[in-house]
Amino acid sequence: MSFADMTALALGRAFEEGKADPREVTEDFLERAALHDPDRRIYVTLLERRARAEAEAAAERASRGLRRHALDGVPLSWKDLFDVAGEATAGGSLPLKTRVPENDAEALARATRMGAVCLGKTTMTELAFSGLGINPKFGTPANPHDGKIERVPGGSSAGAGVSVAAGLAAGAIGTDTGGSVRIPAAWNGLVGLKTTAGRLPLGGTVPLSPTFDTVGPLARDVADAAALFALLEGREARPVEPSMLGRASLWLPGGIAWEGVEPQIANALEAAIRRLVKAGVRIVEHPLPELDEIHALAWDPKGSRLVAEAYAQWGGMLAENEAMIYRPVFERVMAGEKLSAGDIIRTDLKRKEIAARYLAATAGVDAVIMPTVAIAPPPIAELEPGGEPYGRANRMALRNTTIGNQLGLCAITLPCGRDDNGLPIGLMLQSPPHTEEKLLSLAHAVELVLH
Repeated sequence: MSFADMTALALGRAFEEGKADPREVTEDFLERAALHDPDRRIYVTLLERRARAEAEAAAERASRGLRRHALDGVPLSWKDLFDVAGEATAGGSLPLKTRVPENDAEALARATRMGAVCLGKTTMTELAFSGLGINPKFGTPANPHDGKIERVPGGSSAGAGVSVAAGLAAGAIGTDTGGSVRIPAAWNGLVGLKTTAGRLPLGGTVPLSPTFDTVGPLARDVADAAALFALLEGREARPVEPSMLGRASLWLPGGIAWEGVEPQIANALEAAIRRLVKAGVRIVEHPLPELDEIHALAWDPKGSRLVAEAYAQWGGMLAENEAMIYRPVFERVMAGEKLSAGDIIRTDLKRKEIAARYLAATAGVDAVIMPTVAIAPPPIAELEPGGEPYGRANRMALRNTTIGNQLGLCAITLPCGRDDNGLPIGLMLQSPPHTEEKLLSLAHAVELVLH
């Protein structure tokens, strides 16, 4: 049995049926992580002692018919901004390497109570402030889908995406402030769920922007994403029933979401849409100007709440440790020094007004459909020095996903093909806040059509 190729739910079923043992599976993941990630570019640290103890407890529960959850005993990776009791949690930043919390993050504590096994902590963009996944200070994991050129993995949950795509975890938990779950999921051929702000707890996480930070899973398929979402909510995982696509309607906007989309990505999305139409989906092709408006507002250097909150929390630390900070991250955070309270409040009011109009306009459709990321993952070497190439690629990586965070939506990315280099392409669906269950059902139905 090849554990690395199994979904998280399939592993859970194998434990339930006595066909696999959590201890054996956990040991297999730990061994392969040590073998395939010797320089710790994917995992900041493997938590062998904790993982083995949790697997032992899961095996005991399974033997007595007392499993707590469909994912009881399943090994997961956790982004290095979730507190782990007694372990350094640095958020990808060298000045925080001595930060050792006393307690687990609330999301990790919930998952542990439900029986999940914590394999280790994965690498990430420094302070979660980039969509590319580059971190020269801790190491940048290479995208596993190109064996010739080391390409960016997507960020900021960089190691999270690679850990699952490379078979070094059955699922991963990351965070998404402007696309940090969906970008690595899309570029690694995975499903990534961006949850509604406030739906999952942020307690015990290294913050970037509390207004926009969200917790979410990266998974092999929609069923796993739904099970991981349930795990993080501390509730039972129910089977995802696919929506009836003959009754589904999707809004296909033009405008900013499709500007500069690479031809192979556009072709893959168009082919996916044709298959959905054939399956009975009603596609509404119509401009959605609120997307362009929220994009312009999000990237307005004079009024970014995200930048303001990042600076409020980390500006002092960065100023004191400038030489230790990756330059592109330093510059983005320190830009918050020039922002005024009046500008931020005006932006807040405008964002709420745009969001209200967006929700009213899209009330008659199930979701808005667009490319998750407009570009394929670029080579690491071209962007690591920073400067204009880094800034341009980072903005293109984040452009479409940031829209959902700014509008307060939930969203999901699904694999929908590959380009000529074998690099995965993501299709994104976004829906109103707190409609995760409906969105997962729709995404499952779409998944069945596309695969």
